[in-house]
Amino acid sequence: MKQTTRRTVLAGATAMLSPPIYLSSAKASVSKKHVVLVHGAWHGAWAWQEAIPLLTESGLDVSAIDLSGMGTTAHLQALEIGLHAHGQDILNHLFFFDIQDAVVVAHSYGGGALSQALANDTEERISHGIYLDAFRIGEGEAVADYQSQEVRDGMLQSLSSGEYIPARPRDTWAEIWGMTGPAADHAEPRLRPMSPNCFLEKVEGDPFQGERRLTYMRCMQNGNHVFKEFHEQSSSDTRFDTAEVDGHHNVMVMNPTRMAEAILEAV
Repeated sequence: MKQTTRRTVLAGATAMLSPPIYLSSAKASVSKKHVVLVHGAWHGAWAWQEAIPLLTESGLDVSAIDLSGMGTTAHLQALEIGLHAHGQDILNHLFFFDIQDAVVVAHSYGGGALSQALANDTEERISHGIYLDAFRIGEGEAVADYQSQEVRDGMLQSLSSGEYIPARPRDTWAEIWGMTGPAADHAEPRLRPMSPNCFLEKVEGDPFQGERRLTYMRCMQNGNHVFKEFHEQSSSDTRFDTAEVDGHHNVMVMNPTRMAEAILEAV
């Protein structure tokens, strides 16, 4: 597992392999922080359920969010819900639970929601944003901007006809998410369709302003070129740290121990 910090980027130093972090010994070295976990498209907070106890046992306060219309709020799904609402979900979670100095770890689509939250975090409750194999979109950008024209046209058609965007077919999960076996069996009945607005709405404001820490963490077993390019862009951006986790896109589901180790190292 390799991590490149902002200090080493600025100093022009060569990235070094970090020693492994073991959950059993992390309690003594991890200062008390609150980590907020944000799921990706179609998923819910349940995607983090195996990683959460590993993080709390290591000395962190941890909470996971169900973005509006997903997980436990699936019965409230509406076409009006989009990226802007999901960014506000993060900010509302921080406000109502009075969480300060938060480390927000956002996976995949959740990176767009994190960008929206960072851009509008007027109370400065987020001290560290971690994009986990995520859409690191900036001001005026949408998740759909990083899809093919055919996919974007399909999203626009769904919006105009009042249809939701369903999760990808199960026979694609092994390739795109690395999710198979019992984990896929568990996930299948819990995935929920999303409004096209989640992918089409653009980030309002600059998410990368200010002095807060920013990290892009890539899942190295995922061959998706979009996330690879986000990682490469971040490695040459002095505002960002970069990190790697040896897992596929849904590593928090398939290997929660490895996911927890990566988060502990990044925070």
